[in-house]
Amino acid sequence: MRVLVTGGGGYLGCWVSRVLLDRGHAVRIFDRFCFGRAAIAALEESDACQVIEGDIRRLQEAPDFLRGIGAVVHLASLSNDPSCDLDHDMTADVNVESTVELAKQAILHGVRRFVFGSSCAVYGQGVFELLDESSPANPVSTFGKSKLEAEQALLQLSGGHFEPVIARTATLYGASPRMRFDLAVNQMAATALRDLRIVVRGGGKQWRPFVHVRDAAQALVQMVEAPAETVRGEVFNTGGEASNTLIQDLARHIAEQCGGVPVEVASDDDDLRNYRVQFGKIRDRLGFQCNETIDTGVEEVRKLLEDPGQDPFAEVHFNVRRMKALMATPVVEGGEPAAARFIPLARPNLGQEEERAVIETLRSGWLASGPQVPAFEAAFAETVSAPYAVGVSSCTAALHLCLALLDVQPGDEVITSPITWASTGNTVLNMGAKVVFVDVDPRTLNLDPNQLEAAITEKTKAIMPVHLAGHPCDMDAIAAIAKKHGIPVLEDAAHALGAAYKGVPIGNCSGLTCFSFYAIKNITTLEGGIVALKDEEAAERVRVLATNGMAATAWERYGRSAAPSPLEVVAPGFKYIMGNVSAAIGVEQLKKFAAFKTARARIAAMYRTVLSDVDEIELPHVSGDIEHAWHLFIIRLKLDRLALTRDEVAQALRRENIGTGVHFYGLHLHAYYRETLGMTPESLPAATQVSREILSLPLHPRISDKDVHEVVSALKKVLAHARKA
Repeated sequence: MRVLVTGGGGYLGCWVSRVLLDRGHAVRIFDRFCFGRAAIAALEESDACQVIEGDIRRLQEAPDFLRGIGAVVHLASLSNDPSCDLDHDMTADVNVESTVELAKQAILHGVRRFVFGSSCAVYGQGVFELLDESSPANPVSTFGKSKLEAEQALLQLSGGHFEPVIARTATLYGASPRMRFDLAVNQMAATALRDLRIVVRGGGKQWRPFVHVRDAAQALVQMVEAPAETVRGEVFNTGGEASNTLIQDLARHIAEQCGGVPVEVASDDDDLRNYRVQFGKIRDRLGFQCNETIDTGVEEVRKLLEDPGQDPFAEVHFNVRRMKALMATPVVEGGEPAAARFIPLARPNLGQEEERAVIETLRSGWLASGPQVPAFEAAFAETVSAPYAVGVSSCTAALHLCLALLDVQPGDEVITSPITWASTGNTVLNMGAKVVFVDVDPRTLNLDPNQLEAAITEKTKAIMPVHLAGHPCDMDAIAAIAKKHGIPVLEDAAHALGAAYKGVPIGNCSGLTCFSFYAIKNITTLEGGIVALKDEEAAERVRVLATNGMAATAWERYGRSAAPSPLEVVAPGFKYIMGNVSAAIGVEQLKKFAAFKTARARIAAMYRTVLSDVDEIELPHVSGDIEHAWHLFIIRLKLDRLALTRDEVAQALRRENIGTGVHFYGLHLHAYYRETLGMTPESLPAATQVSREILSLPLHPRISDKDVHEVVSALKKVLAHARKA
């Protein structure tokens, strides 16, 4: 039979692999090998041994690892208390979620036998003096809790086509090709022989069972080979009764065996882990017996330490020390992700209030235009201090309607920024007009008003500044130039809900301002947009254009008090109305907007504080006369100090489980715009430079302080390893 051993290069796994090979099985070792491959060097010489290097959390990277497998011995995990305490989320991801995913993949591949390496640590603070497999589990450590949760998940999958077997091993000891000196027996023996003393922490009055690593390996192989009716869905304490001992007695025994060195009992808090375990079930069901003793393990340590070059206290022999080193190393160089779970760049913030509003609106029968739309428009107008607001299907639609309102025609020109989303430029081009880009201020990334006037021609029909990331443009300078030339200003405020310029909310500056309510904007209506206006006649004109040029909306035509009348088209309009369901969501989102805005500002302030000492980046500029909406947190990489490109930094952060974004890659650099406008990167040097340097970090109201810490840790880690020598 071919057996997959996850963690097959580890302290126990390399012994399990060896025993399987000795008993005539073929073995496929799946291991990350963060301690190196030396432990399996001899095993790899066998034709029956295959090795796959991979991470148990990323099984999709090794799609064939279960092909032809008849049984699984799953040992890959964070395997002691200190390692698990470094990050509880990482422990859950490795020890629980990855175990469940592996089991599901095994079932899909027709693998029946699944032996899971658990631990007697699930008993924790034992509720009885003697504990067997039927005794209540009472884990007190993150490690023990994670193993118990994985056990329970596996046993729920038990059935005729899947045979999980749980091996609750006692604390391991003894020599192994991948040696550990962070296990109690091994550590006590090493300190007795090298430091000539043993220090007992945690009080020493706790019961603990022990089992030699070779005996544990034999037991696991017996579980692989046993008949299904003997082991399917069963839990086995793995060890022998003779190895139950009090920690202080263990220390004294080892001290005596090592020449009578002194034993010191540290006066720290008592260790809550206290379990005395019975092993009758594995003996009676499988005929398992331990062949090795603690004295054997101590003698093995003695022989290892006869080599003066052997350092039992080196990082490689201590799981937690190695894990700390890996956490400080980028994933692309073999390290651990800074975040155990993926932290997205952005995400919507929806709750039960929005759910109720949607259900109520669906039940009302008004799905397109309806009473929620004017309610949302009124609430939004009040939020941005605008006299009028017209809800539409998207910000792109809002821009199109406003350009139509301004009578932009084929051949006309519209000035805007190249650092923006494609819809800003696309809308102009789709109207047959020409986009004219003005370079950006490299501090704010907004249109540079100092270069605006030179771009104006007799064909200029509108100036369309973009408030990038939520930082308002220099509206006084832009407005003065626009007024001088008699050109209207249309603000693209897709990012700027909540921003203000010199105390005036964005939405009440120019008289025509377009906002977005896309899923990850500062509020969402799933999809949607709105035009904020100062002029009543203009607002009515936009409303008519948004409803196919008709003088009445569906709500006005078909409402309970409406009387039938012929429809009249008064302008060649568009189908751009906002739906009633979207507006209902928007009404609830606006109620929460103040809290969203505060959260965004707090997160941005945290980033600005904790990243202020990172020399390889430039933090977002904030002008003194504005209030930032903080839709995005955009940093600029100082690429002259880094050996990686921006895209490579982004890829490295993704491997650290950090989502990022590029906002934006200048439109003048895209193939269509280059060819259509005849532009080169040199045409807009500032926009070209920032396009290669900018990177947006995760920012949304639901991000936690821990998330921010992990984002910052990941960024610092990646940049530290990317510095030019």
